Amino acid sequence: MKDWAFGLTMTVMGMGVTFITLYLLTLLIRLLIRLFPRKEEEESKG
Repeated sequence: MKDWAFGLTMTVMGMGVTFITLYLLTLLIRLLIRLFPRKEEEESKG
């Protein structure tokens, strides 16, 4: 039973760390989009 508890703990912790990492990457990408907007490309097309 000890191995099952360890396995479940590592699974939950791994999922948590993965979701936190994805959330932080999303925040970073949104920050970069705000800092570097793509207005120049849209104006040259129109």
